[in-house]
Amino acid sequence: MHVPHQPLLESVPNVSVGRDAGRVEELLVRARAGIGDGATLDGSRAEIVDVHRDSDHDRSVLTFVGWGEALAGGLEALATASVELIDLHAGHGVHPRVGVLDVLPVVPLDAEPASRAAAHRLVARLAEHLGKVHEVPVVAYGLDPAGDPYPGAGFAGAVRRGGPATVLGRVNAGELFLLAGHHEVHPTAGVTLAGVRDVLVAFNVDLVGDDLDAARDIAARIRATAAGPDALPGIRALGLRLASRGVVQVSTNVERHTSCGPARVLETVHRLAAEHGIELAAAELVGLAPDTALGALRFAAARVGVPVLASEHASLDAACSRVRNSGA
Repeated sequence: MHVPHQPLLESVPNVSVGRDAGRVEELLVRARAGIGDGATLDGSRAEIVDVHRDSDHDRSVLTFVGWGEALAGGLEALATASVELIDLHAGHGVHPRVGVLDVLPVVPLDAEPASRAAAHRLVARLAEHLGKVHEVPVVAYGLDPAGDPYPGAGFAGAVRRGGPATVLGRVNAGELFLLAGHHEVHPTAGVTLAGVRDVLVAFNVDLVGDDLDAARDIAARIRATAAGPDALPGIRALGLRLASRGVVQVSTNVERHTSCGPARVLETVHRLAAEHGIELAAAELVGLAPDTALGALRFAAARVGVPVLASEHASLDAACSRVRNSGA
């Protein structure tokens, strides 16, 4: 049965394993078992609605949608499995990381204030689980309970810079807030960043060839913090080399998709790549996106003539509707 006083939430944990398909599958098995165990406690519902495994990044992005004990149980089981099955020092992906459960965001999907409050309660619970049960330090990022960005920690990249020891050094200096756990890096699990954020679209653009300098230049020019005319609001970007594909990538987080969505990112990267004399190989959606962002992206991709690599069921709206109705 649906529990109406528990708003629908999304969580998109990033785990630091992508090359070992068997290990990722074990994480999923244990997370789904946790969902089932939680559901029996209060009749709640949760699903893992998408899994994006990337070998070059050596990272997997899992998307949970649900509420209540089912969602909390699944995420706690994933946290435990991540600490037990992954060694931070064994990964060699191109994506920066500070922990085996690197980033643990919770996203309120309902408009009422109770949804954001529920998201913060879930983050506090998960942080307590990681900190007390597994002795993994959990550092806050994203939005505070008042809805404002944590100073210096409004997004994961602002916290992650310098590695896990630097992160805890900033905690000890009072620059960052420790939600739970010790002030020492866990020897194999590192540090976890956890917090509440709004809906984010993870979107990448692959460039033909191996010009990493060009990818980094484009990423630097489109970032929201860039000083030039190509800066895009709410965009975080990195330039990376993907050896398995023989391409370089402009990897982005689209934080304000209603004002600057992945379609605008694609069109801007296409224009800037042309300035370097480089063509686009493909675009890639990591996880799910709202329908409004998806429609515009598909139109832009057709216009510039590149394929969009995405989950077969890439609509966040459809996933939310399915989970909500399945618990009715």
